[in-house]
Amino acid sequence: MKFRISSNHLLLIFILLAGILLRIWHLMEIPLTHDEFSVVFRTGYDSFEDLIKQGVMVDVHPAGVQVFVNYWVALFGESAIAVKIPFILFGIFSILMVYKLGEEWFNPSVGLIVALFIACLEYTVMYSQIARPYMSGMFFSLLMVFGWQRYLFSPGKTPIAWLIMYVLASAICAYNHYFSLLLAAMVGVTGLFFITRRRLITYSVAGVAIFGLYIPHLSIFFHQFSEKGVEGWLAKPDNDFIIDYIGYIFHFSPLVYALVAIIIVAGIMFNKGHGLLKSKFFYVSLAWFSLPILVGFFYSRYVNAVLQY
Repeated sequence: MKFRISSNHLLLIFILLAGILLRIWHLMEIPLTHDEFSVVFRTGYDSFEDLIKQGVMVDVHPAGVQVFVNYWVALFGESAIAVKIPFILFGIFSILMVYKLGEEWFNPSVGLIVALFIACLEYTVMYSQIARPYMSGMFFSLLMVFGWQRYLFSPGKTPIAWLIMYVLASAICAYNHYFSLLLAAMVGVTGLFFITRRRLITYSVAGVAIFGLYIPHLSIFFHQFSEKGVEGWLAKPDNDFIIDYIGYIFHFSPLVYALVAIIIVAGIMFNKGHGLLKSKFFYVSLAWFSLPILVGFFYSRYVNAVLQY
């Protein structure tokens, strides 16, 4: 039996290797940031209760990453490399997950292009090297969406396995960061537009299960949202934040802007499928990208500043 590897998978391997190299380049010289020091300093408590009261309640983020880092450094130490390694791995695995979603939602070319951006953009490379809830949020959001879309659209012979993946990843998103919690809520509601009547009860039970897993965190949630949060040092966003944010993603580089424009135009001109505007995943993608930014923007402008790159 001959082993053959497709050209798409060969390209994916090269993209993955590039992503790994960029994330571990001069790894020994990457220092801990102020935010990471803050996380490490809030570890080593004598009890879980002290960890929550003194390590989590004083912060503005959910408990997940702080609790994880607390036990991680207890096992592997407080060196910069030890603290960063899990988040570098989240960044690497996100490249694979985003390829798989792009491939299944659209086609392998989309998967490869998006994987290349995630692998190489300074935005995603940098946050893969920072032990904060951002790259873990990206990975578990992708894992959540993967389980969600498999259960709804291609469950195969193991729909319950995909549903369990969706439930657990959603709960982790909720404990990871409030923006990944927001996305988890959006994904759950989106599913109501596609779920069949026969599976509606099961899907609803899954939603209840996600909420049930989050119940232990509700007291922290309400405490943190009752505080002023980060507005003491984080300015409210300007009206052009969304445009500025997209520019930040693409390095404010005319070359990258041109590359993205060429990809979009070529995708429209050479599309041989059913057409992008007829794909439900196009509208789902657009909504999931836009709504968290809009919610964060208006919440920051009129309630409490929480939005940053």
